[in-house]
Amino acid sequence: MKWKEVEFDKKSAEDLGAYLGVSPILGALILQRGYSDLLRAKMFMRPKLADLDDPFRVKNLRRAVLRIIEAIEKKENVLVFGDYDVDGITSTTLLVSIFRHFGISPTYFVPRRMEEGYGLSQAALERALSSGLPSLLIALDCGTNALEAAKYIRGKNIDLIIVDHHQAKDVPASDHILINPHVHNLGATPWSQLCTVGLVFKLAHGLIKEMRLRNDRRSWEINLKDYLDLVALGTVADLVPLVDENRIMARYGIKRLKSTRRTGIQALIQASGIALGDDITPIDISFKLGPRINASGRLADASLPLEMLLGDDFTTCYRAACELNDINKERQEIERGVLEDAVRQVEDNNLGKYPCIVVFDPKWHPGVVGIIAGKLSREYHKPVIVFGEVDSGFTKGSGRSIQGIDLVECLSQCGEILGSWGGHPMAVGVSVMEDKVGLFREKISDTIVKKYGTDIDFSRSVTVNLTLDVSDVGIELLDELELLHPYGEGNREPVFALKNVVLPKPVEVFGSAQNYRFQIPLGDNGWINAVAWKCADKLPPVGKRIDLAVKLGWNRWNRRKTPQATLVDWRESK
Repeated sequence: MKWKEVEFDKKSAEDLGAYLGVSPILGALILQRGYSDLLRAKMFMRPKLADLDDPFRVKNLRRAVLRIIEAIEKKENVLVFGDYDVDGITSTTLLVSIFRHFGISPTYFVPRRMEEGYGLSQAALERALSSGLPSLLIALDCGTNALEAAKYIRGKNIDLIIVDHHQAKDVPASDHILINPHVHNLGATPWSQLCTVGLVFKLAHGLIKEMRLRNDRRSWEINLKDYLDLVALGTVADLVPLVDENRIMARYGIKRLKSTRRTGIQALIQASGIALGDDITPIDISFKLGPRINASGRLADASLPLEMLLGDDFTTCYRAACELNDINKERQEIERGVLEDAVRQVEDNNLGKYPCIVVFDPKWHPGVVGIIAGKLSREYHKPVIVFGEVDSGFTKGSGRSIQGIDLVECLSQCGEILGSWGGHPMAVGVSVMEDKVGLFREKISDTIVKKYGTDIDFSRSVTVNLTLDVSDVGIELLDELELLHPYGEGNREPVFALKNVVLPKPVEVFGSAQNYRFQIPLGDNGWINAVAWKCADKLPPVGKRIDLAVKLGWNRWNRRKTPQATLVDWRESK
């Protein structure tokens, strides 16, 4: 990889560290994250729930709260319509739970991806409304761009509230209540990057505040902290930046997951191979808990994980979690075959030369194209869009981007050949006419070049935050690094360079000869265990000076923790 070392003002880092009562190393890492202001740096390092902003500053949230209170007081029929991914499922679970506490048992619904597609589609709405018309429909994680669907709903005299975080393609209609920071409240706010479950948490916060002003006894019985486990699941899984209010909610929500009282999450944790009471990390959410919730929506019916998260009988919930395990294994099998085909298509047709890699096969399962796009994007370090199944002349696809390239913005320049499309800068859903996939590949690649220039660096690189002396590596540093957690989008785990290291003995290869472990000598500090994942094709030499790019932290296993370095890259020392 190409090593890019971050430049920063060392004196400012020392001053910031002294003010915060931490080392210059941590001061530098916080400064590099853009927190030069002392107060904001302190809030970043030690986030508090008390720092969450007034929910009523979110545009239209008060209107939504007042309409929900009217529904509660009149015992109206309410339909909660959620998306089938983790954000949509956790949003629906949270809102339904809040309604139930206030004496309303709303109907809840998630579309079937394969038959009904995304969001407020005509087919999904027809099934959702087939058992009777509600007075109020609340759409979660979808609906911002569903102008025709909103018109259809309002035409049936159903009030509509949409809580969503997807970017708008057109000016939304004014005959319903829309809560979406990407449409309203544009600019820097602490909640501008919230995903839907974070917005629903703020909606619940506003509802409770208003009900307490009205002396409603039930509002005092709710502890909103108990819902942060759901917020953490949806926030981490949806890849939104873990900054500002996302950081606060995710940090406390991940702690809440460890001791969650939610039966469905307890069952999911156990079925995922994590012992109850063990620390939960963003990695666990991204690679164990989230994929199991998502798998059902990708291949089957997302009502299964929704029923599990809303359930209170452990046996029933655990049975559902085990079924999700089986569905996830099926998803992994399908994914392996599609990934092999996609890589072959890229290599055989030299598609890696394009600024945006676009691959297509009508045989590919639409439920895994997003995962494949993410894997190809990491492999080739480029935006990737993967198209699969064809329906009515259009192929549906999913895209993933790299830092610095806004895919939504790029898609907006290709509108004339697209069907439906939308999403966030880093992840999009899109459909295009089957016979226009090649034209789309050329057009979106041209758009990227025009917008970002011809000198985009797509080479594999590693950003090195700091070069450390081996004497810097110790328990004190590892404990300080915990203050930066949770890592994720917008708050990447720091990478450190250790230079002129000499390994005293050969590395030990393990795990189907793909991984290896070794020890890094730390001078008077002894040594630290290190592990390298999926890079055993390039083993570091023994007895020669090399530079290591590593991540440092505590390895937690079986309720014990030991220091560990994770290798990102190595090179011969200059």
